[in-house]
Amino acid sequence: MVEVIDNGSAPRLVVFDLDGTLYPRELYTGLILDVIGAMFVELRGDPPEQAEAKVAELRELMRTEWSSTSTTSFVLANGIDVDEWRAYREAHLSIVDGVRPDERVVRELERLRAVVPIALLTNNTAGAAEAILDRIGVGVAGFTGVVSADDVGGRPKPDPGAFRVLLERFDVDAREVWGVGDRYDIDVRPLRELGGAGITVDGPADLPEAVDFLVGRAS
Repeated sequence: MVEVIDNGSAPRLVVFDLDGTLYPRELYTGLILDVIGAMFVELRGDPPEQAEAKVAELRELMRTEWSSTSTTSFVLANGIDVDEWRAYREAHLSIVDGVRPDERVVRELERLRAVVPIALLTNNTAGAAEAILDRIGVGVAGFTGVVSADDVGGRPKPDPGAFRVLLERFDVDAREVWGVGDRYDIDVRPLRELGGAGITVDGPADLPEAVDFLVGRAS
């Protein structure tokens, strides 16, 4: 389902989330839960049963509070350093293996970029994001710019600081920026706090409707 959180502006920049937005969330949730469980055992020294309990807690949050659940925020809240998390995820998580080319995503992003610049803001590392985008078929070149975990330091989404990095890079007022993502609290709310607007989607199947709205608003 598409939900528009409007501020009345015409977009000068549209910023997309990656995971669960440009490819289905089902492709990564199980994989990332397994990686987090293994990381708690390996890096924190948790007994397996304690790690399993933490994973079960995160799985339930994903089931009941998807819009406000960030795996990055969860692992940081459980004592893992942000750089440790990124390095461990990069070494052990291969989401790209399950991703498939998606002509619909490529087509809709091209259609939107024809009328307004588009950016990607992701908590993935640059290397992981590039691999996923290549597999989808859009590539990094399909965006006007990409801001990854490597660019935001200790301020990953949903920290508004991640969005400030993007705003500074594009030299654009937040009030003229629209976010598109599958989780309101992670992908849209921080931008709203800065004055922007957004659209929540349930996944790539909703992109045509979201793009229709944005093209109409930008024209």
